[in-house]
Amino acid sequence: MRTIRVALAQLVAPLGHIRGNLETILEAYDRAEEGGADLVVTPELALLGFGAGDIYFDKVQQNLEALERIRETSRTRRAWIAVGFVEQDAHGFLYNAVALIGNGKIQGIHRKVQLVNYRLFDEKRYFRRGSRFDVFPTPFGRVGFLICEDAWFSEPARILAFRGAELLVVPSASPYDRGKPEIWEDFLRVRVLDNQLPVVFVNMAGIQDGVAYWGGSMAFSARGERIFQAPFLEPHLEVVSVDLGESRLLRRRDIRLREITPALVEDYLRAFREFSGEPHD
Repeated sequence: MRTIRVALAQLVAPLGHIRGNLETILEAYDRAEEGGADLVVTPELALLGFGAGDIYFDKVQQNLEALERIRETSRTRRAWIAVGFVEQDAHGFLYNAVALIGNGKIQGIHRKVQLVNYRLFDEKRYFRRGSRFDVFPTPFGRVGFLICEDAWFSEPARILAFRGAELLVVPSASPYDRGKPEIWEDFLRVRVLDNQLPVVFVNMAGIQDGVAYWGGSMAFSARGERIFQAPFLEPHLEVVSVDLGESRLLRRRDIRLREITPALVEDYLRAFREFSGEPHD
């Protein structure tokens, strides 16, 4: 049995309150370390907050400076931490991203691919989409990230499974809507069962500008069992043990990943081109 102890840091992160958000993250980091966590996971955009407005442009540098402080703090911590932040590339483009930090270094960055532009969301105005789903090695296991909407599509999780992920981590800032917690649980469980991989989902909490971030962070075993759920709306920190070895046992009997062939993937792409109206052979 190989386990990783994951701290689900369900936080309240008001938009633009970077100094306060940083202190909240550092406090959670300290508590998780004391609780024996191997990996601490914060919500989507936990440093700058989630919302709308040009505040992303105005405060990106302050958010990067705060991330640097977390990196320095990690020098004296055994636990690694995944922090939602706004990344800026050399051309000035912004990304909704998560940084994996450990041993005083940024060990990897995932950029959100599936940006959202409906209802409360206007991500394409501010962010450039990412283009890859990479797996990051840690001392505790191989981790792949799906930022919020990334997890609503089947393909990203399958890519991470092919690349050898042992744990799928889903940082999120999902506002409440009727039936939303149940929809999220259904999607997450399907990702688990399709790939025989455990999933940890960490959602933002609290009410900001009339928007309720429902919290309800969850962890699932590779068998699809929900092993933890945080309370709704309020901040919460929980250290959960997740079995990383269970996937290998399940895949001895469930051969779906093994039986996917290049021909099947090629036919999938042909079907996609037909569906999208693109020219195809």
